[in-house]
Amino acid sequence: MLATLGALILMAGLGTDPDRLADIGPAPEVRLTDQHGKTFDLASLRDKVVVVSFVYTTCYGTCPATTQALGRVRKALAAEGLWGEKVEFVSISLDPEKDTPAVLAEYAKLQGAESEHWHFLTGPPETVRKVLGAWDMWARRTPEGALDHPSRIFLVDPKGRQREIYSLEFLRPPTVLDDVRAVLDDRDRR
Repeated sequence: MLATLGALILMAGLGTDPDRLADIGPAPEVRLTDQHGKTFDLASLRDKVVVVSFVYTTCYGTCPATTQALGRVRKALAAEGLWGEKVEFVSISLDPEKDTPAVLAEYAKLQGAESEHWHFLTGPPETVRKVLGAWDMWARRTPEGALDHPSRIFLVDPKGRQREIYSLEFLRPPTVLDDVRAVLDDRDRR
C-alpha cells in the first residue's frame, strides 16, 4: 500500500529523482487569526518547512487524532533539533463559527500543543471557507450536527510549495521526519 501521494507520483514516473518529493504546486495563501488573536500569514514562515492540517475543536474523531499524531511528530522533530527553527505547524479550523481564538487556545493547551511554533487559525466564516476551498478541503454539517470532512495534512517546503499530502493513517513521525529532511536537503542543494 502506498504511503503518500508523492510516492504514487514517483511510481507513475512523474518524478525524475526517487530521493526527492514531488512538487505538487504552490501552497495557497492563508491569512487568518491565530489562537492569540493575532493576524497570521502563512507566507511569514517562508524558509521553514510547514505542516498544515485542518481540525475543529468539537470533533471526537479524526481531529484530535490528527492533533495527537502531530504532537508525536513534533516530539520527533524536536529530538532532531528541527522543531521551531526549521519546522512549524499550522492547524486551520473547519468550524470558524465555534472555533474562536480563545477556543483554539484552550484546545491547543488541552492537546499539549506548543503554541509558539504551532499556529491554530480561524477567521470570518467566509474567509475560512475560501481558504479551505483553496486547499481543496471542505466541511459539511451532518444531520446530527457533526462536521464531515476529509483528513489531509500537507507538507509545505521552505519555498512555499506543497511537497506531500498525508492521510492520518500515514502521519507517522519517521515518515514525516524523512520527508522534512528531504525538502531541507533539496533546499540546501539549490
